[in-house]
Amino acid sequence: METLFVARDAILKQRENTLAISCDGKVKSLPIETIRHLVLLGETRLNSRLLTLCGKYGVRLSVFDYHGYFKGCFEPIDRNPAGAVKLSQARLLLNDKRRLTVAREVVRGAAHNIIANLRYYRYRGTESLTPIIDKMLRLMDKIGKADSNPTLMGIEGNLHEWYYSGWKHIHPSLDFTPRVRRPPNNPINCLLSFLNQLTYSVVRHEASKTHLEETFSVLHSPGQGRASLSLDLAEPFKPVLVDMLIFRMARRGTLADNWFDTKDGVCLLTETGRRHVAEQFSLRLEEQLKERSYREWIYREALAFEREVLEVAEYESFKRQP
Repeated sequence: METLFVARDAILKQRENTLAISCDGKVKSLPIETIRHLVLLGETRLNSRLLTLCGKYGVRLSVFDYHGYFKGCFEPIDRNPAGAVKLSQARLLLNDKRRLTVAREVVRGAAHNIIANLRYYRYRGTESLTPIIDKMLRLMDKIGKADSNPTLMGIEGNLHEWYYSGWKHIHPSLDFTPRVRRPPNNPINCLLSFLNQLTYSVVRHEASKTHLEETFSVLHSPGQGRASLSLDLAEPFKPVLVDMLIFRMARRGTLADNWFDTKDGVCLLTETGRRHVAEQFSLRLEEQLKERSYREWIYREALAFEREVLEVAEYESFKRQP
């Protein structure tokens, strides 16, 4: 078990070399050696003894607030530091031409995958998606001509506007536009925000297995207090992990009213909703593509980025088949 999502209100304790999780009066113990990432989604109590145990065995803790946003983490000591990689990564950022080339490939991967999502449903009979796909393909041609990061981000934004306009053709419940983030105003915007945050936390965890500096990013501007590299590396995977999961839940009718709490135009997941969505996300993460789980593909993406940083091989973003 690489990542454990704790969606309920819980008490976490050290019990010898095991993690004891107490929820609703029931206690479950897990060997600490089998866990590498704990994602805390509810009200969780723990102490320094547990943090010491996590530090000893290299377990990362990611903490989310009530609204479903990532707020911080406990990270074990970096056991495999590599200053040379970080210096090479800094040189990449300071080389405008190289940085833009890699940023284009990040956007190209994300664009390919959102178009592949729509093609998947068009192939299965949703012909009304054809004009939207055609417009997105014309926009995708502009990626290689973008001469700055703001231009790239603008192209990506336009692609997503067309992309989201096609969701209602996949299922009526997916008619949610416009995209509203902070705070989300309806169940689909709520799911997008929450699942995107889960994706960022997993990507950050997988990238931590490399020697990359998490604050050095090529597409998103490196900022204070955020691991912006995970925002870059997550772009090609959000369409596959987040969007396809939302499509699946909507089309199967698994979304329930008690998953959401809407007040004054703000829609948030309830504890029940967080639990069910996190469970579905964890299953999606371990699904196989070409004999590798999506988690493994994320790790390979981080390695590909590191090889680009070291100028060993050109970075090529993850692209799924339609």
